[in-house]
Amino acid sequence: SGDSTLPTPFSPGAWAWHSPDVAFFTAGEADAGLGLEGIAEDGNPMVFAGALAGLEGVVSSGAFTTPEGGDGPAPAFPGEAYEFVVSASPEDGGVLSFATMLVQTNDRFVSPPAAGLALFDDDGAPLTYAMLGDEIAVWDAGTEADEAPGFGPNQAPRQSGPNVGRAEGVVGPRGDGTRALPQVSNIAYVAVSEAAGTYTFTVRNTSDQGLFPTPIAPIFWATHDDSWSAFTPGEAASPGIESIAEDGSPAALVAEHDGAAGTGAVGAQPITVERPDDGPGPSFPGESYAFDVTPSADFPRLTIAAMAVQTNDVFIAPPSAGIALFTPEGEARSAEMVEADINAHLLLWDAGTEANETPGAGAFQAPRQAGPNAGPVDPMPGVRRYADNTDDLADLTTFVSVVVEEGTGPGELQVTVTNVSGDSAYPGVLTPPVWAVHTDAVDFFANGEPASPGVEALAEDGNPMLWVMALQGVDGVGAAGAQAVPVGADDAGPIFDGGSYQFAVTPDANNRFLSIATMIVPSNDTFAAFGPGGVALIDEAGEPRAIADINADIAAELIAWDAGTEINETGAAGGNQAPRQAGPNTGADEGGGIVRRIDDALWDTPSLDRLIHISITPR
Repeated sequence: SGDSTLPTPFSPGAWAWHSPDVAFFTAGEADAGLGLEGIAEDGNPMVFAGALAGLEGVVSSGAFTTPEGGDGPAPAFPGEAYEFVVSASPEDGGVLSFATMLVQTNDRFVSPPAAGLALFDDDGAPLTYAMLGDEIAVWDAGTEADEAPGFGPNQAPRQSGPNVGRAEGVVGPRGDGTRALPQVSNIAYVAVSEAAGTYTFTVRNTSDQGLFPTPIAPIFWATHDDSWSAFTPGEAASPGIESIAEDGSPAALVAEHDGAAGTGAVGAQPITVERPDDGPGPSFPGESYAFDVTPSADFPRLTIAAMAVQTNDVFIAPPSAGIALFTPEGEARSAEMVEADINAHLLLWDAGTEANETPGAGAFQAPRQAGPNAGPVDPMPGVRRYADNTDDLADLTTFVSVVVEEGTGPGELQVTVTNVSGDSAYPGVLTPPVWAVHTDAVDFFANGEPASPGVEALAEDGNPMLWVMALQGVDGVGAAGAQAVPVGADDAGPIFDGGSYQFAVTPDANNRFLSIATMIVPSNDTFAAFGPGGVALIDEAGEPRAIADINADIAAELIAWDAGTEINETGAAGGNQAPRQAGPNTGADEGGGIVRRIDDALWDTPSLDRLIHISITPR
C-alpha cells in the first residue's frame, strides 16, 4: 500500500482450515461475537484465534502476528509481509479463511468471503494463487462508526485505546474529526487519451457524488525532468503554490516556473469544457478541464495542481516527482497506463500556508473569504500530505452558549441559547431547540441505543416537534416544548452567529432537571445536548441552586452528540447535510451494525491490488 493513496499497515490476523459449514462471518448479519471485532477494530487476533481453535468444524487454526524478519508481534507496514503455513488435505473437504485489519480504518478487514477459499481442485491437486483478486475483499465489521480512512481519531493508529469508537447505528458522543477529507477519487479523476504523440488530460470534478461537493480551481500543469518539482514535502510552499492552494489561481505558479531549468512546457487551463464561453473560473461538481500535452524524452514527466476550493490551502497534485509519460527506456507510455498511474497517485496536499478550518464552513476559505490571502498563518508551516483530523466540536463552547438567569415570575428561570460560532473554525447554524424539565428518573434520550424518531428528526433535519410530542404525557416530564422563534424575530427559523433563542422554565422539587437539544448545522445528524439526565436546577433538598453553579454545570455538560442515524460526511460540506440536502431524511443510513462488503463510494479505499498482495503456494 505504500505506493497507494492510502498507505496503511495491516494487522496481525487469524486463519482457519475448516468445514464449509463454518463461517468467519455472515454478510448482512451482525458479527457473531467470536472475536472478529477485535481484529477489525484493533488489529488483535488472539480472541478470535482462540475461539476458532475450539469451534466444531475447524480442522486447524492459528494466528499470524510477526512480520517476516521481525522480532515479535507487530503490524506489517508497507513492503512487509506475514507468512503462515497450513497443513491441509483434499480428504478434509475444507476451505481456508483468514482476516487481517486494514489499520487506517475503524473496523475494516481483508478476508475471503464467508465460504472461504478452496485449496484443491476437483481432482485433489493443490491450487496456487499468485495474487488473490476476486477471491478476497475489504469488509466492514459493522461494529464501529466509520470515519474517513486515514483520518479518523478513533482509528487504530490514532485512538486512545482499544474499542473506543462509537458503535454503529446508536446515539453517542460525537468524536469524528471535522476536518477529514475523502480520498481524491471523490474529488477529482483524470482521464487520458493520446493521438499522434499528444496526450489530452481531462480533469473531471467528481465531487458530485455528494461526499464533499466542492469546486475545483483552474489547473496548473508542467512537463519536466527529474530535477524539477513544483514543491518539496516538508519545505515551505513557494508563492506560486500558496496562491494556487489558498486562492485557486495558477497564474503565479505558471510565472514562477515558465522557462525554469528542468521544465519543458508550463501552462494553465482556467476554462471548463462545459462552459467554454464563460471565461476563467472554477469547475463545479460534474464539470471538467481539458488540456493537451506533447511531451518529449527530455521532459518525460507531468505535474498538475489545482485547489480543492472548500478548504483553506489544500491542493490536488501527484507526488512532487510527477507522473512518468515515458518508460525508463524512453518509450512513450500508453494513455491507459498514464491514466491508471495518475489516478493511483493523485493526492491531497496541505500547503502549510494558512490555518485549516472545517472544510465547507470556514470563513477564510475561498468561497467565503473577503479577499485573497486572508486567513491566519498555519502554525505548522511546510507542504505535507493533508492529514488533519481535528475535531472542532470537541469544545462546544466555541459553537453554542446556554445560559440560565433569574426569570420574571416566582421560581421562573430564563434560558438563553446563543450561536457563538462565528469566530470559530466551524461557523454554523443552530436549529430551534427542544427542551424539558423533568425528574431524575427521566432520560432525555438513550445513550448507546438506536435513536428515537424524535431524536432522528431533530438531529438530521432540525425538526423538534416529534421529540416534543414524544415527551408530552411521559411520566416524569413536568413540561416540554420547543422554541422556534429567535429573539427579535417575527417568524420561526434557525439562528446564525450572534442569534439567540429564549424561553422560560419553572422547575420544582420534583421536576428538578433541565434538558435541551438543538441541531448543529452543517452536519448529518449531530446535535448539542447535555448528558441524557440533564442538568439540575433544584438541589436534592428542593432548594434552588445558585445560578453560577447551574451555568458551570451547563458549560461542563454540553457536548456534541451523534444520533447514529446517518453516515457522517466530510466536515461541513456533505451533500446530504441539512443546508444542502434535497429534503429531510435523505442521507445514507449508518450501517445498522451488520457485516458487509465495502462496495460503496462514501468512504472508499484504493483498489485492493494497490493495498495488499496475497499468494498461496503449495509446498
